[in-house]
Amino acid sequence: MALDTTLAMPAWLTPILDALDPEQRAAATLPDGPAQIIAPAGSGKTTTLIARMAVLLARGVRPDQICVVTFNRDASLDLALRIEKRLVRHVADAKAIEVRTLHALARQVLLDAGQRAELIADRLPLIRAARRRCAPGLLADAARLPEAAEIDTALSAWKIEGKAVTDDARMVIEEYQALMNTRGALDFDDLVVNACRLLQSGAALRLRWQDRFRHVLVDEFQDVDSAQQRLVRLLAAPQDNLMVIGDDDQTIYAWRLADVRRILRFSADYPSARRVMLATNYRCPRSVIEASARMVSSNRERFAKPIRAPAGAPRDDAAIHAWSTTDPHWVEAMTRLAADEDRFDRSLCFLSRTRSELTPILLALVRAGVRHTTAVAPIVESEPVVGLIDAARASDDRDHPFHVLRRLRAARGWARGSPAGDLLTDDDHAALDALLGWTTGFMTTDAFVSAYDEVRTRISALRDPRAPVELATVHASKGREWETVVLLGFEADRIPNRRSLMDADDPDRAMEEERRLAYVALTRATRQLILAFDASRPSPFLAEMGFLTPART
Repeated sequence: MALDTTLAMPAWLTPILDALDPEQRAAATLPDGPAQIIAPAGSGKTTTLIARMAVLLARGVRPDQICVVTFNRDASLDLALRIEKRLVRHVADAKAIEVRTLHALARQVLLDAGQRAELIADRLPLIRAARRRCAPGLLADAARLPEAAEIDTALSAWKIEGKAVTDDARMVIEEYQALMNTRGALDFDDLVVNACRLLQSGAALRLRWQDRFRHVLVDEFQDVDSAQQRLVRLLAAPQDNLMVIGDDDQTIYAWRLADVRRILRFSADYPSARRVMLATNYRCPRSVIEASARMVSSNRERFAKPIRAPAGAPRDDAAIHAWSTTDPHWVEAMTRLAADEDRFDRSLCFLSRTRSELTPILLALVRAGVRHTTAVAPIVESEPVVGLIDAARASDDRDHPFHVLRRLRAARGWARGSPAGDLLTDDDHAALDALLGWTTGFMTTDAFVSAYDEVRTRISALRDPRAPVELATVHASKGREWETVVLLGFEADRIPNRRSLMDADDPDRAMEEERRLAYVALTRATRQLILAFDASRPSPFLAEMGFLTPART
């Protein structure tokens, strides 16, 4: 039975609703039933979500009957803190609101069903072990085994979507499954897939969980895969008080099996669903909002929607800068900028499409002694590099360090295209190549190893999670913001990424995802956006933003 939403609202709810703009308020106060909130970048998604919970509590919904599903643990912790700060002082039991990641929720279903198993949080090491076991059985002219990351993607598609895999990938996947079965273990995909299977096949379990929650709210709905979608739909049934919040323009995880069509077709799954579109970006400067909105509007697979700056927000065209990377000193100039931002404790992030593009900036920050934070492992920490250096450290070979390391690499079979070399990733090979290149400035192996140790120590000392300067990939920037964003490589073949387009089954849809990636990157900036690129080959997205002739610096 739906709650009577005409009941008088408590006084404490008034300031929460009064702080919302009209679209946010409309979303927070929707009646029961399926609902979809489209929340562009910077539009106050979490504020709206908290207000929705406040409205449900004010209507008399018990806190433990509200389930909020987040996409990752950090979002779950942040949401729990906001509930504590905003709601618990008004409704003491609000801390009983169930805030869970999709995987944590799935695991609870399995435990309730009596299924206990070891969870493998990072399955890549086991995939690599399975790959190594399969390699000796290959014929000399056999096709090269896919990289572990490729197998990881194929494994998820096979488990979640039942998608067929190639013969060489299947061989590794079967070996991986054998290793998992020996350990009696599950991976994250297994959690959700098995939870759905148990809920669908077990009426008692399904009814117990459906009776547990009266409202299910799903954050970042555009990122869910098909199994995760099945899970939340099962939990919300039969009342279907399911509210999903997300942004079609920020669907950037196709490699994790997210599909923009899932959020676009929500009303087809729930014909009675109400939709509210938030429209105001409170995060970015007006010029960034307008340029990014122009660009992403070129996509066909999206909702047509307004994306605007707050009323009265000043126009500041200087908020967007172009920086020419043809200047041989551009990296040093960026480093000076980072040092200034660090000095004044202003947040800055260097963003790139791929991890490798961050290396020149990372090395320059180390040379300049600028503290920074990043999840990108430096080349000197690459496992093959560390192994080769340790071997060189113990070697009696007095030859030039280039030849010493080259022979040590060859002794391990780590040449590109060799059976043992195929067990390394492309990043591993790039790191080994770079290591050999660094030896040219040294006459002895001892001197090179000593310099390597010094650099490794220096990098470690400059890594500070509290530093205002950060380096990240665009994928890792989702949900984050910085005062200044420097987007590296905003040029043809890099953004959009040529390899991603060439490897795609549907290049047109891949191009739209690349455009969404660029949109996410552009809308992380709260004060200024710097686009760094070779002006002779700018990204085609630059023209879509309204800059037909790139500025030069």
